[in-house]
Amino acid sequence: MNEIWAGPLLPEDIATLKSAAREFVDRYVLPHEAQISRTCVMPDETAERLRQAGYFGLTIAEEYGGLGVSHLAYCAVLEELSRAPKSVWLPISIANGVASQLLEIAGSDEQRKRYLPGIAAGELVAAIAVTEPEAGSDVQGLKTRAVRADGGWRLQGSKHYITLGARADVLFVLARTEGDNSGARSFTVFLVEKDTPGFSIAGMQETMSGPVAEQAELLFEDCFVGEEYVLGEVGEGLKAIFKTFAEERISMAITALGTARRAIELAAEYATQRTAFGSPIGDYQAIQIQLADSVTELAAAQSMTYALASQLESRRVTAAEAAMVKLYASEMVGRVADRALQIFGGYGYMAEAPISRIYRDVRIMRISGGTSEIQRNVIAKALLREVS
Repeated sequence: MNEIWAGPLLPEDIATLKSAAREFVDRYVLPHEAQISRTCVMPDETAERLRQAGYFGLTIAEEYGGLGVSHLAYCAVLEELSRAPKSVWLPISIANGVASQLLEIAGSDEQRKRYLPGIAAGELVAAIAVTEPEAGSDVQGLKTRAVRADGGWRLQGSKHYITLGARADVLFVLARTEGDNSGARSFTVFLVEKDTPGFSIAGMQETMSGPVAEQAELLFEDCFVGEEYVLGEVGEGLKAIFKTFAEERISMAITALGTARRAIELAAEYATQRTAFGSPIGDYQAIQIQLADSVTELAAAQSMTYALASQLESRRVTAAEAAMVKLYASEMVGRVADRALQIFGGYGYMAEAPISRIYRDVRIMRISGGTSEIQRNVIAKALLREVS
């Protein structure tokens, strides 16, 4: 695809990292793509190679065992890794994303030393526990509470749809800590380790794309955590999470780029091999139009996403800017996956086909990290404030 669209012009060191990640996926992952798509399980050998390559600690500072690369470099690598099945890139995205960012933003020295080296090594799994049965994008509806007790806090409530929740060694739990505070200052983030008394896995929640993310329902029943497990200041939890939104949404857009690219690669290859009425189906304009529209939309999404990612280190990216990138990229990949599956025809509808897995996986991108409707609200409100 480089002859059609070369992509963003990156600094040489970042371009080298991106090329290495692409080679890694081509060499160690794609030969097993059909198997991984079918089982939704990343082979142990692949996981170990990812650890050795340092991909779990891309954004984590070197003093904690990470590589400490810029967010632009991380995005470049993540785009290539997300050409692989979701079970390969998702744990890396979580490790380098909100979990490590929250520790960097609000964590104490002791908390960073306790968790970041394990996350960077790919040996400690973290999960973000925010969503509840009655609250998702509207965090003000959260009901899980933390009440002060001697030497700490007692958590009471439940969370659901928690990605990697059952496998996590440490959970970042957002809970209400109301007192004199109200509104945004009613929330605090707590670090809850998997063996903490009062914490339990209530059940697994399989999604339409299979067990890739291992969504879990979590229970906190008189779950006690000491003061040292409060992340940042009491009442500042929502503020800390909001600080991660821009990078999280740009990163989500990046995974949409890599996934869309893989869908186009698969569809284009199939179009040259599958024949109908004596000719490869790629000879027909109906197929060509779908491929052309897909690669054009991908180029547009890549341009806007990298333009914003390249500015994260030098200026504050606004919520509206990040929302536009996440909105466009997540909806773009849905359209691309749909066209690609149509090109595959009946074979694409079979569960064993990698494009079938991609089609199922991308649907969540318009929901997680804030629904498309929420992104549009953020964008429109920012626009209306400017003209009022």
